[in-house]
Amino acid sequence: MDIARLQQQGEVARGTEIDATVHRERQRRRRLWRLFAIIAVPFGYFWYRHLIGDPIEIGLPPFFREHPEFLFLAVLMSVFLLLAILPYLGAGKSPHTLLRPEDSAVRLADVVGASATKREAIDTLNIFLNHRTFQREMGGAARRGVLFAGPPGTGKTYLAKALAAEAGVPFLFVSASEFQSMFYGQTGRKIRTYFKALRKAARSEGGAIGFIEEFDAIGAARTGMGINSREGGAGIVNELLVQMQSFELPTAGQKFRAWFVERANRFLPQSKALRRPKLQP
Repeated sequence: MDIARLQQQGEVARGTEIDATVHRERQRRRRLWRLFAIIAVPFGYFWYRHLIGDPIEIGLPPFFREHPEFLFLAVLMSVFLLLAILPYLGAGKSPHTLLRPEDSAVRLADVVGASATKREAIDTLNIFLNHRTFQREMGGAARRGVLFAGPPGTGKTYLAKALAAEAGVPFLFVSASEFQSMFYGQTGRKIRTYFKALRKAARSEGGAIGFIEEFDAIGAARTGMGINSREGGAGIVNELLVQMQSFELPTAGQKFRAWFVERANRFLPQSKALRRPKLQP
């Protein structure tokens, strides 16, 4: 698709020519072939055993059939082990909520009163959805993140939800305060798992939008925080910087495309590293 057409439309680009749509269809076919291979191999083996007259019997291992008293002990130990490690496994889980385009009833037609901001957001989204075309024709990479800043009630979250629904890509919503954890080291782990989920969704769907609500709650200036505050504000800001910068690095040899949106009620004071021109419109 021509880049000039994206800037002239004034609405979210759609169709089979969109880079995100092409990538999504390619990944869908790969998943189907992968699923076919996973199912075909064991099914073929079971059918082969059946043809040679030696079918596979499903049941308990011979040891537990001969010593049933050990079966109860094994189950009891497994339950205790699961209960012991389950809280730690869930402590570092990403707190985001995944929204599909069909889950949101908000559309861009419902956004009124901010025509200039709406048009700029649409133009940025169109370039994001056609990042390969932009890179091929313009010779550079489009911005990967934007910052919606303004007083409460001005429609920042509303516009982000409308863009996610119109874009046709997964929308990963999370509140900044949910990154905090009572366990040591799990705050940074939550941030890492959130960005990991964002990358995974972007690779499988051709793109994804990550949205952090109340970003100013964790993106405050690092002045006076202390250099050893790993679990405090400085640690959160440092981990966010690492994850944002890693957006430029492919994971497992695969390039992905994720759009990162931050929503803040207060633009200042915030970390200057988080407010560099690369991450704001």
